[in-house]
Amino acid sequence: DGAEVLRRLRTLPGFGEQKAKIFLALLGKQYGFMGAGWREASAPYGEEGSLRSVADIVSPETLAKVREHKKAMKAAAKG
Repeated sequence: DGAEVLRRLRTLPGFGEQKAKIFLALLGKQYGFMGAGWREASAPYGEEGSLRSVADIVSPETLAKVREHKKAMKAAAKG
């Protein structure tokens, strides 16, 4: 299930919580992983229709939207 895959991803060298969730979302959104609860385990990156990470990039247009989102998040963090 999604929680187990997330747990295993976190044990990989260089995979913290965020990278593991993004990778799980990538598996679900682009590679057809259908383990129970994968969207919840990868939240917020697994949300349907989200444009937050590499898991959401499928075209030049979605790449631009993910970049816009990241830019907005950085600006908000700076205050």
